Amino acid sequence: MPDVAEGSLYSRLHAAILNGDYRPGTILVETAVAAQYGVSRTPVRDALRALEKDGILQYRGRHLIVRITTLEEVMEIYDCRIVLEGVAAEWAARARSDNDLVLLEMALNDMSGAARGTPSEKTSVNYVFHDRLWRSSHNATLVDLLSRLEVHCRRYPEPTVSQPGRWEVAVAEHKEIIDAVRRRDEENASRLAREHMAAARDLRLQMVRREASQAFQGADSWRAAAG
Repeated sequence: MPDVAEGSLYSRLHAAILNGDYRPGTILVETAVAAQYGVSRTPVRDALRALEKDGILQYRGRHLIVRITTLEEVMEIYDCRIVLEGVAAEWAARARSDNDLVLLEMALNDMSGAARGTPSEKTSVNYVFHDRLWRSSHNATLVDLLSRLEVHCRRYPEPTVSQPGRWEVAVAEHKEIIDAVRRRDEENASRLAREHMAAARDLRLQMVRREASQAFQGADSWRAAAG
């Protein structure tokens, strides 16, 4: 496992990618990263290797670049997660304890307080909410499966919560999910959780299409200048 301690080079590079400092397709060179962060090449090499292992970076020829997402990949990952998030919310409504509700409310309050946070900070508090929802189902296997899917979702360079207006909508949707879980309304809890993740999927697809269009336009501009 990579060193994910706060302030580690891995976590700093990961946050920089999530915050959009390195865009999809950006080449990361050891010497340049070492100079930027004021460290030797050895910790840079280790951090880049860990980011590549996590799927955040990928090789394009001989170069390590920030991962470029495909539409097919997004559909596969999010469609699985939509189903499992619905199950988790349904089971949470059935099995939750009073303590589970307290933890969910605390996570929601943290989200409300992170409205002006960085994309990386928003991603972290958003994950806490979902993790507490999963754990409210009191099914360890389901928590494990969703945690694995979350790793895939978090490897994307730019989180969906960074898009204009999405954070406020996500907070409101989370509140509705908590309300359904509190009422033990299994059907509505499941529906709301599935709709919440479907909206995230659709937004991710828009982002991928936009990135592909920008990359295509950039390639055209390069060819025109070279010609």
